[in-house]
Parts: sequence; structure tokens; C-alpha cells
Amino acid sequence: MNSVSLAGDIAATREAVDSITDVKQPGACPPSLLALTMGCFCIGTTEFLPAALLPTIAADLKVTLSSAGLLISGYALGVTLLTPFLASFSSGISRKPLLIGLMVIFAITNLAAAFAPNYETLLAIRFLSAIPHGVFIALASTAVSSLVAKGREAGAIGILFSGLSIAMATVVPAGAILGQLVGWRMAFAATSGLGLLTIISIGMFVPKLPLSENRLSLGRQFAALMHPQLLLALAMTAVGYTGTFATLSYLTAFLEEVSGFSPTMVTMLFALLGVCVTFGNLVGGRVADRGLHPALVGGYALVAVSLLALWLAAPYQIAVVPAFLLFAFTMFAPGAGLQLLAVEQARRYLPGAEDVAAGLNQSAFNLGIAIGALVGGQVVASPLGLAATPAISILPVVLAIGLSAWSWKRDTNSRELAVESA
Repeated sequence: MNSVSLAGDIAATREAVDSITDVKQPGACPPSLLALTMGCFCIGTTEFLPAALLPTIAADLKVTLSSAGLLISGYALGVTLLTPFLASFSSGISRKPLLIGLMVIFAITNLAAAFAPNYETLLAIRFLSAIPHGVFIALASTAVSSLVAKGREAGAIGILFSGLSIAMATVVPAGAILGQLVGWRMAFAATSGLGLLTIISIGMFVPKLPLSENRLSLGRQFAALMHPQLLLALAMTAVGYTGTFATLSYLTAFLEEVSGFSPTMVTMLFALLGVCVTFGNLVGGRVADRGLHPALVGGYALVAVSLLALWLAAPYQIAVVPAFLLFAFTMFAPGAGLQLLAVEQARRYLPGAEDVAAGLNQSAFNLGIAIGALVGGQVVASPLGLAATPAISILPVVLAIGLSAWSWKRDTNSRELAVESA
């Protein structure tokens, strides 16, 4: 089942890459886009791998399962806190060497994790291994949007993000098997090897990427990032994914305890989830290229509908499967558009701060993950219980729809004023 899932994910990504032929640098974009997507796959691998290895790590390092869980939340905290500052401080470094340098850090930290002598050391390494995450995705997002022709940016970012969804679909089941066969340390060492392959790919296929001609000083970058339109874009990401992860964080338990599926069946469903997420990323990016704001409003509306369907269908296995697949398809579909919106708002209102804006959007995404998991946990612990998580999750998603509509209106008014003044 997992091999079928991986094959479907890769085929979908390859088909989408082949369709992007109108590039600014003919012949350069498809291999460079694949190299950067491979980098995102690596980032996704190191993010999701501990989830598959928690019991093994906890037993080997003689800590509780909840303590081992800090290896996941510590990583997310590192991404949220480190990304804005690292993106700002690195904005004057040539992009291609910086992308390679970030993957060098990725390879070193994952190899160090494989040799960590104790839990405390591993936890510190996991925090440091978050350094490449947000900055790499931010740089890769702005890079691909500069490599493809106007009107193809969101589609290219959707392909880039498919690396994360392929990792989600394959790393958890494969990591669990690898951990059982050869131990968790070898799993981290293998992840380090993926980083080395990505370094070679970026060096061979990614062209030289110019720095912004309007680079701002660090102080002006942080001041500029208080622009209302950018803050609104970041709020759309954080609030929307709070709703998504309030359900996603507890989806395994929801399917087992509320819908009554066996653990084996849940594993099979999650293999399909990766395929659906990959197609959702690609379709969401394509739709956003045709109309960014309508795609975001419509995308979040579909997420809300899928959550409602999941809640209503929960007691009925025959109905909850299509609802689950709809949720899987829609939950990350707005992602490429949200990333492009942050970059475009910076490009329009804050020239020179595009990379920092893209990094901040990754921080907003991880903030949504953390808050969503907290909200979902509070719902599970309340009298409402596990079955209510999709229903409560609809509320922040509806708020994200409202924020998206507001952003759309503000952008429309701003453009109309610009035309009138011209």
C-alpha cells in the first residue's frame, strides 16, 4: 500500500512539473524545481520522522512517551522562533550558496541526532535541526516564483510543497519499519544521506539566483513587516491552519475511537491521505495562479465543508471514508496560495523583504500547528470529547475565510486607488 501511495505521489508531481514549460529560463526550471522539491522532501522527512519512531526512541533513551513527544514540539518551536530572524539575517547572502549551506546544516544535525548519547542532547539537536526548515522553504518559494513565468508561480510553489506531502505519506510508515529493523539511529543517518543527495542536486541543477535589488537593512525589514496587508496574510495562515491541525493532530484517535476503524485500516487510510494531500497541493496551486484571492476564499471554504462532513459522517464508516479523503485533499490546498500571497504582498508593499515575508509565513504555519494541537487537546479533554474536534475546528477556518475575503477587498480597493491616482 505504501509503495502505491509513493508511486501515485511521484507521478502526480512529475506530471505537474512537465506541464510547467513556460519558464523564464527555458530548460532550467524543471530540474531546478525538482531539486528544490527534493529539499522540501528532506525537510518533511526530518519533521515527520520522530512521529514514527517515538516508541522506539523512548524505550532506547529510557524516557516517557510524552517526553519523547517534545522532540516533535521542540522542532516546531525552533521553526517558529528561528525562521524570521534567520531569514532576515541571511537576506544578504547569495541564494544558491545559502540553499546549499542550509542543507549542509540539515545533513550535519540529522547525523548528529543519530549519534546523540542521551535524550537531552537529542532534544537540543532537534531544536537546532529546525534551522534549515523555514528559511529553506522561504528561499525555495521565492526562487521558484522567480524562475517561472508570471501566472505560474503558485503552481510551482504547489509542486515545491508536494515534497512535504510525499514525506508525510511515506516517512511515517517507512520510518516505523526502518526503526524496527535497524533502529532509530540508522533512520536519522539515512535522512542525513538524503541531505547530501539534495546538496548535489542543488549544486548541479539550480541556477544562480540574484539577490533582491531593493534589499533593506535589518531594522527596516522588521519595521516594514508591520504592514497591515502582510500581517493579514500571516493571520490567514496561522488562523486557518489552527483549524486544520485541531482535527489533524487527533485524526488517528478520531478514526479509531469514534469511527471504529482498526489500527491497520487507519494506516491504510493515512497512506491514501498522502496521495490526496499531494494532489490537493498541486490543484490548489494551479487554481491560485488563475485567481489568488478567490482561490484562498474557496480553498478555506472547502476545508470547512470537509470538516463538517467528517463530523457528520463520523459514526458511519462507509460515509467517513469519503469525508476523510475530502479533508485530506483540501486541508493543504490553500498552502501554495498563502505562501505566494505573503511573497507578493512583500514584493508590492515592502520590496527587499520577500524572503523574510516567506519565512514569516512558515512561522505562521507552524504557529497554527502548535495552537491547533493545543485547541484540539482542550476539546478532547472537555465534555465535548474527541468526536467534536472537526466541529470546533470549523470555527477558526470560518474566521480564516473572513480574513481572506477582507484581504481580497483591501487589495481590490488598493488597486482601484492606484489606477485612479495614475
